[in-house]
Amino acid sequence: METIKGHIANRDYAGLVNFCEELEPQLALTQNNTISLEDFYGTFMLGYLLEQDLSFYNRPSARFLWKRLGDNIKGSSKELRLIWDVGIALWQRDYDNMYKLIDSKTWSPVIAPLMEQLCENLRERMLILLSESYSSITIDDVSKYLGLPREKVLSVTNERGWTVDLSTDMLQPKKIVQEAPQSISLANFSQLTDLVIHLEKS
Repeated sequence: METIKGHIANRDYAGLVNFCEELEPQLALTQNNTISLEDFYGTFMLGYLLEQDLSFYNRPSARFLWKRLGDNIKGSSKELRLIWDVGIALWQRDYDNMYKLIDSKTWSPVIAPLMEQLCENLRERMLILLSESYSSITIDDVSKYLGLPREKVLSVTNERGWTVDLSTDMLQPKKIVQEAPQSISLANFSQLTDLVIHLEKS
């Protein structure tokens, strides 16, 4: 358990995943009294989501982990089930629901910092994608994609140099200037496209 806590404290999610991958076969054979299966598999799944840069669809390790869990573990742990629901919302790019699921529970001490980091990473990703996709966007839409109240959205975007027009409730993102030309990956292009389509439908 101390090794897991150490990886979490150091934000070493690759190390967390590697440790869990090595420990999982041992837990299948012998009982470990230092960590519950609920905490182990919860940190394992969140480690995948964090270490793999939120690419839940393109890197399905978390989904494979859920599939190989026994029904007794899935059925006995409400927290583990909710972590899986968070992963599903992330996979489906249902960010508004994902934030609500995360805020709906007081997480256990070992899970809470991982959930906080997941939100932080996603918000950073959303801010970058929105700045690359839009010349203007409503405050309410940004609030939905960041999972933050209006006042916090205005504060966060102001820190990044976005322009606000309160008469129209519109924000103008500040474009991120790359130091050197970079080609956009297919994964990032897909995320940009999906984000634009989703916003236009909402």
